[in-house]
Amino acid sequence: MEVDTAEFPEGGMGWLVLAAAWCAMAGSWGMVNSFGVYQAYYQTDLYPHEDAFKISVIGALQCFCIYEFSIPTVYLLHHLNARITITLGVLIQTFSLMMMSITNNIWQLFLVQGLLFGLGNGIVYLTAITIIMQWFKRRRALAVGIAASGSSIGGVIWPIAVKKLIAEVGIDWANRILGFIYIPMGAVMILFLKPRLSLRAEKKATLLPFNFEVLKDIKFVFLVAGFTITNFGLMPGLFFNDLYGQRLSNKTGHTLVEPQYYVSILNAMSMVGRIMPGFLADKFGRLNLLIPFALLSGIFPLVLWLPSSSSNNLFMSFVVLWGLSSGAMISLFPTLVPQLFGIKDNQSRTSLFFAIGGIGTLFGPIICGAFVPLAADSQGDIDGFDKVSIFIGVMFLAGTAMLVGLRVWSSRSLKKII
Repeated sequence: MEVDTAEFPEGGMGWLVLAAAWCAMAGSWGMVNSFGVYQAYYQTDLYPHEDAFKISVIGALQCFCIYEFSIPTVYLLHHLNARITITLGVLIQTFSLMMMSITNNIWQLFLVQGLLFGLGNGIVYLTAITIIMQWFKRRRALAVGIAASGSSIGGVIWPIAVKKLIAEVGIDWANRILGFIYIPMGAVMILFLKPRLSLRAEKKATLLPFNFEVLKDIKFVFLVAGFTITNFGLMPGLFFNDLYGQRLSNKTGHTLVEPQYYVSILNAMSMVGRIMPGFLADKFGRLNLLIPFALLSGIFPLVLWLPSSSSNNLFMSFVVLWGLSSGAMISLFPTLVPQLFGIKDNQSRTSLFFAIGGIGTLFGPIICGAFVPLAADSQGDIDGFDKVSIFIGVMFLAGTAMLVGLRVWSSRSLKKII
């Protein structure tokens, strides 16, 4: 597929497309960002004798599938059309939520909540991000930031809703109600996620329309490496802060904020971290803004979470500040692909960028889950979480180093907007 280089609308119908993309983000990444609630509930109440490692695999599979199904989704977009593709994704999301209500063991959750829901999320997310790129160029980082804020708003609302629903009607009906909520959200996506340009491939196109030669570009490899490494640290920070907050409160006996709201607060700050950098990045450079935010995302776990073993307030500071800094990772990273490497082979670069980056989202939570002790006899035990915070900080600092290398490779002038 060759992307049209004509003038981008920068608005108009694009605002409705942006609203639909916002819903797509709220239903996909918004729920994934809320998995910390499920992690804490499964480990504390439903499966207290299961390792955190096993439970974290469920959330890790969701993230992994979102990125890994970027390649099959591009295939669907090329050989079907965007409306059919988004409909398929919405149906899978809704069906998986309904099926979650009849699961009765952790292995079924691996398949339904991890793989199936992750598959639906991947189709919805990649379709939305592909279409929104067609409507904005000059305001692209801002547009993607606004769309990505849907995942943050979802990450604020879903944890509170899930906990309230579980308390009122139980986990099974909580998941069924969520499934019913996804139906009108899906209708908005199906109606308004309309491509400006055709995504259909020509008849002569190969089965998978990718050019793997893009991996020979060292600059692109640096970008993919930075994205993958930071993903190793991003998901554990989202998944384990709720569980740690609960155990820390049990240990200290007091807290500034109820632990059940930690996930929501982190995602609320992440919303600011996705929109604000997107607005500034269109003026000062997306890579220029991403580097300091990635650096802060590596520093905060080491200076705020690591020494918080006896201070709820210190951990609360981490939740707020890390949520703000890490939000830029989701809004700015994808916009760098077309900016740094142009229109040619953009589909190939974007798909491979997500597919390779998904490796970090899979193994990061699994590695950190191995650090956390069982919940059955560890209600106030925070041993192992120091390793989680160190792991998150080191991964972000290593990813920052890759981004700095890419920035120097692109230009050594600090004044240059990149």
